[in-house]
Amino acid sequence: MTPVCPFVKAARHPDAQSLKKHGADHEAKGRKDSGDSATISPKCPFGFDSQSFKIGPLSCVICQALLFESSKCVPCSHLYCKACISRFKDCPLCGADIEKIEADTNLQSMVDRFIEGHARIKRSHVNTDNEEVVSDNKKVIYEDVSLERGAFLVQQAMRAFRAQNIESAKSRLSICAEDIRDQLEGKGNTPELCSQLGAVLGMLGDCCRAEGDAAGAIKYFEESVEFLMKLPTDDLEITHTLSVSLNKIGDLKYYDGDLQAARSYYFRSLGVRRDAVKNRSDVPSQVLDVAVSLAKVADVDRNLGNENVAVDGFQEAINMLDSLTLKSEEASLEQRRLSVLEFLKNQLEDKQSEQAP
Repeated sequence: MTPVCPFVKAARHPDAQSLKKHGADHEAKGRKDSGDSATISPKCPFGFDSQSFKIGPLSCVICQALLFESSKCVPCSHLYCKACISRFKDCPLCGADIEKIEADTNLQSMVDRFIEGHARIKRSHVNTDNEEVVSDNKKVIYEDVSLERGAFLVQQAMRAFRAQNIESAKSRLSICAEDIRDQLEGKGNTPELCSQLGAVLGMLGDCCRAEGDAAGAIKYFEESVEFLMKLPTDDLEITHTLSVSLNKIGDLKYYDGDLQAARSYYFRSLGVRRDAVKNRSDVPSQVLDVAVSLAKVADVDRNLGNENVAVDGFQEAINMLDSLTLKSEEASLEQRRLSVLEFLKNQLEDKQSEQAP
């Protein structure tokens, strides 16, 4: 298949098949003599192909992600995402005073076309040998860059999220979710697709949470849980993502003062993690996850007045972490183990100091 870029519209040469049969020399001569650009495979003018993949012209130097709501500084004309540059009074590139910020709709349109052409999950191939015609409403993924399963857009979303450009992150993640939903309609609830959608919905929940939209965050986390619950429980990544989504709903309920609901979600997360440890007791991170869930449930129990139950939960978590042996190369896990262990012991010490005469 001949690579095609959304930025370039080239007509098919009427004798393309004969050129192919006569070999590369004939094709090169035809290009040189006739200057007919239609005989040349169209390539992206910005270099978006598998050999020289770069998005510099379409990215923001502040968040390092694809431009979102592209905006131009006046008078220096440097370009950024609107949310990124709005935090500055001087241009980060040249230091010029920013008199005003103007939308660059033409550049944003180009970014959107790049996403539609190169970074969509749905993949419909064009058979160039048979000159198959693709209808206007059929999305096409261009073969000069392969970005499977929205991985590229998720990367862009994470960069934007870290730079607090939340709307940009939500936009990219929403495209991923839309594409996966389309595939679910055609293929059904396969483990791969449900796992992908569960993860993307969880990230959308994080975006809403960062914006202070608790209701929106809960909606996305609950939908994430719904899809992940359809999957086998023997996949550690799926199990972890599921339990994290349940805990995040519990956190939001906790901060809202709904302790009973918070405990319900924390307890569900604990159940998922206990089952995971039964299947894979040799994975230290799973044991750490159980200890964290025990701490969350116990903390709610204490706030609900169930002190004896809370103490039992804290102590069980301490025993698990005390007996956990980590290898020297697992330094990050050891740091996490010590941090959780310190929290748990402080919880018991605080209670003991309250009871002291």
